[in-house]
Amino acid sequence: MLRHIILTVMFCLLFSFLAAQVDSLYLPQFANPFYDTFSRNYNGTTAAGRGYTGVAILGGMDNALLNPASVLPGLGTILVEMNVKPSMEADGYPMYANYVSKVPIGMLAINATIASKFSAGLLYSNPKSITLEDFSFYTNQGQNMIQRFPTYNLHQATAMVAYHRGPLHLGLNLHNQIHYIDDPIFLRSYDRVKEFAYNLRVQPGLIYEFSNMNMGLTMMPSSKFDWDLKYASYEAVLPLWIAGGVQFATAKYGIAAESEWEQTSDICDSFEDRYTFKAGLEKYSGDLAYRLGYHFSSNVYSGMIPLAVNYANPDTSNAWDSVPELIYIKDNAQHSITAGISYYSKYGSLNLALMQVVAGDIKKTQVNISLGFYLKKIIHKRNPL
Repeated sequence: MLRHIILTVMFCLLFSFLAAQVDSLYLPQFANPFYDTFSRNYNGTTAAGRGYTGVAILGGMDNALLNPASVLPGLGTILVEMNVKPSMEADGYPMYANYVSKVPIGMLAINATIASKFSAGLLYSNPKSITLEDFSFYTNQGQNMIQRFPTYNLHQATAMVAYHRGPLHLGLNLHNQIHYIDDPIFLRSYDRVKEFAYNLRVQPGLIYEFSNMNMGLTMMPSSKFDWDLKYASYEAVLPLWIAGGVQFATAKYGIAAESEWEQTSDICDSFEDRYTFKAGLEKYSGDLAYRLGYHFSSNVYSGMIPLAVNYANPDTSNAWDSVPELIYIKDNAQHSITAGISYYSKYGSLNLALMQVVAGDIKKTQVNISLGFYLKKIIHKRNPL
């Protein structure tokens, strides 16, 4: 009997040590890259319709997040985009739960031409949004229920500038990121935490034109910042990201192929690097543009992860005994097909896109809709009296 007690105590101590080590390596739970299967918002409606390609495609502000060099001088525009992600069932929690996205605004952007060779713009975007509805369990022998709505949102304010000379296009994005956490899961605690962390990410990019072919390249260096969530502190790592691609275009068609590499193994030794492959097709017909695409993203991590625990002053109530301490993460690999359409007028554009995961453990759907307005059509100049 004594031997069993000693082994049990040793196991608990070992689990607590391992959990603490894992917490120091991971990002806060829903900020981890394996939750991108739902949390990732593919901002940019035209890109979303063609497999989320755009690294080598010259155009407007809806492509700026893929490559800042892509935004050409011309008519100033205002862009408003909405993203809709239907809810998805979340497994492994004490009661039935869903993942939802409560931030429908995907992008707000404005750009203008500076001289003849420079373009600049400002953007708000929401690259990631996820809420668990909800993390619940009963207490007091089923008389009461504890409810939590863990949320992670990544809000991003971007300043963009691009330089264009002949076939060469250079650009730079300065992403001011606010990582927002609300109601994160901490076992053995009834406290409700709300915190945010700021981080700056720099994204240079270039595009070079060869007759009917463009080649594009962009990247974001890795970035580190401290993130204190009261019951856990994280040395957060946002990994190196590199993307490159080509586009072949004629007066009626455009074909693009791209790949991305994200060094997600830098976050945790148990993670694999993420590889993304994309292909897209556009057909231009008068005032309309039709799009189709394919998008693949590889697995980062699958297996068990521990939920964060309040070790500082843990609650010892028996109600916690029925709450799972580990959550299983499914394989993250996703194969998606995409479709989109745009209508262009003298006042701006209306764009629609659909992305649907057709193969993979997590079947996500995303719908994008955006409106672009030309500033010169909104602001009418009046002749002086």
